[in-house]
Amino acid sequence: MKKGILFLLLAFWVLIPGMSQDNSILWEVSGNGITKPSFLFGSLKFIGENEYYLPKEATEKILSSTLFVIEDQVDHHAQHELNKALHFPKNESLATHLSPDDYKKVTDFFEKEFSISKKEFDSKYARLKPLPISISMTRLSLGENVKFYDIELLRFAKKNKIKAFSLESVKREADALNTFSIEDQSAALLHSIDNFDRQKEEYRKLMLDYPQGKLDEIFAYTLHTFENNDLFIEEFYFKRNEEWLPKIEKMMKEEVAFISVGVSHLEGERGLLELLKSKGYSLKPIAVTR
Repeated sequence: MKKGILFLLLAFWVLIPGMSQDNSILWEVSGNGITKPSFLFGSLKFIGENEYYLPKEATEKILSSTLFVIEDQVDHHAQHELNKALHFPKNESLATHLSPDDYKKVTDFFEKEFSISKKEFDSKYARLKPLPISISMTRLSLGENVKFYDIELLRFAKKNKIKAFSLESVKREADALNTFSIEDQSAALLHSIDNFDRQKEEYRKLMLDYPQGKLDEIFAYTLHTFENNDLFIEEFYFKRNEEWLPKIEKMMKEEVAFISVGVSHLEGERGLLELLKSKGYSLKPIAVTR
């Protein structure tokens, strides 16, 4: 049975060998030739404003670092590139990729669930691909403003005059996102609509699990998001983790680095925690408090 998309950048609902037994979203990395420890932090893409918090342990480690690192650039050019990736090309829209009945199902759902009329949907949402529409559903369901961890962390680092760097261009992430086919995205969107009450409960649970550092549960929850699509999992998670690894190693050898990535990039047998361990680094979980 199809699983629905709940939100971007955290995916899979499968049991992965090698999951960490320690619970934390913040890790100290040492050994293997680095003179001072660096830090690895797992963030959510977004979280409800009421649920958002930045652990004091994380801010302390940022302040003790000489380099702050996130996945992608956060600037106008990057936003433009990402917007291109999330929208259909000219002369295409959700209506051209769904049957009339399925498109009506989507617009009826938005009107009933969010009081967004078909006219408003056509103007604001119809050119978005199914994946970002699903993300919008999750955000709207929270009934509150959301906070984006990348933006908040970057703002904190810049305020404290800490050098900032990114692991890749936003185009690299966009290319990986586009390996999840429109057909699969569309099927998952329709399933999300059919099972939205359950998915809202799951997302609420995810926000509660996150500060407790339940990496295996978060990873498992988020992996089903993209329907166990092997190609997408390989391209969006495993390959990017492996591309980041030598960059992270270089940064840690040259600087005291605080590296923030999506929390689901930490877990799994080809997650960053296991990749760093396999290279001889020591990893210690750091307990976080509100």
